[in-house]
Amino acid sequence: MEKIDLFIDKVHKFASSIEAIEGIAIAGSFISKELDEYSDIDFVIVLKDGIQYQKNKMLDFANNFGTLLSAFTGEHVGERRLLICLYEDPFLHVDFKFIQLSELNNRIENPVFIYKNNEQIPLILESTKAEWPNPDFQWIEDRFWVWIHYAGTKLGRGEYFETIDFLSFLRNTVLGPLLHLKNKSLPRGVRKLEFIIDPNDLEKLKLTIPGYDFKSIKDSILNSVKLYKELRSALYNSEIKNLSEAENYALDYLNNIVSR
Repeated sequence: MEKIDLFIDKVHKFASSIEAIEGIAIAGSFISKELDEYSDIDFVIVLKDGIQYQKNKMLDFANNFGTLLSAFTGEHVGERRLLICLYEDPFLHVDFKFIQLSELNNRIENPVFIYKNNEQIPLILESTKAEWPNPDFQWIEDRFWVWIHYAGTKLGRGEYFETIDFLSFLRNTVLGPLLHLKNKSLPRGVRKLEFIIDPNDLEKLKLTIPGYDFKSIKDSILNSVKLYKELRSALYNSEIKNLSEAENYALDYLNNIVSR
């Protein structure tokens, strides 16, 4: 933890000397005081309105804190304002997200500020609400049975790697977030589910992880369906339209698939 504290102090000292920077905050597990030796550090660098850092400027900033082994922007997660870094010494994964002051209004969590140079920052935090995007239940239901049919077609063709990978997608997109919601936590994919969900639910989730053979994969798909239906029953209200006909056809198709 000492290496993390020293790195945070280094960023604070440097960034607070830059006129364009209005504030420095830390997000992620730092907010809940869950940082440990395996954690990365998620910095939010608040710039003056009208100032945007492009990749070269982000890299110039990040290079002030040690030797970069690798650094790239976050288009793969839909966030071009993010620079993802791996440092040599200390060996750390560090994320820098560069936002303008007004963009602080729209946030998914309340980061912890270690430096503020604009009186608007506390006003923004007090007058606006952080909102983590919750799953859209109807969006999931509208797609789930098409996804199950897709998994069945790939299994039937013998594309085991594709089907196994797709089950991981279902856990991250559907089952994980719904399990988080059931346990009153933020729906962050499958992050830290091992530590928060009921042991019975954990065992059910484990049953969605297959080995590389037909029966194991088919059982895992069916177990994914079973768990989804349980979560749907626990979380969805009467306004969500269950696609019963699509469900029946998809399950009939899956049950009728036999090993090649």
